[in-house]
Amino acid sequence: MVGVTVLEERAMWRMTASLSGLLLSLIWLALPALAHEERLVIGQVQAIDLQKHLLTVHDPERDRIIRLTVDGETEVKRCRQGLPLTALRVGTQVRVKYLDRPGGSLEALSILILTSYQ
Repeated sequence: MVGVTVLEERAMWRMTASLSGLLLSLIWLALPALAHEERLVIGQVQAIDLQKHLLTVHDPERDRIIRLTVDGETEVKRCRQGLPLTALRVGTQVRVKYLDRPGGSLEALSILILTSYQ
C-alpha cells in the first residue's frame, strides 16, 4: 500500500481480523434463534392449560402426543370466525400450524377447529 507504514498495515489487518471474528461469532450465535421449521398437525385436543400456556394434541398420523405453547398471539378459528383460546375444548378436532424451534420447543401459530363442540 502506498503511503502506509508497516505498523499501520499490521494495525489495519488486526482490526479487520478482529471485526471479522466478532461478526462471525454473532452470526453463529444468532443462527439457532433464527432457525425454525413451520409444520402442521391434525389431531385431537387432549388438554389445554391457559395458565401454563400449553396445548396438548394427539397426532394420530404419527401416534404421538405433542405439547405446544400458546399465547395471545395464537390465532384460533372456526368457520372463518376468530375465537379466543378459551374456545378450545378437550376432544375437539383441530389443525394446528406451529413452529418447530431448535431445542424442542413448539409454538402454535394458528389453530383451526375442525369439528363442533361436544
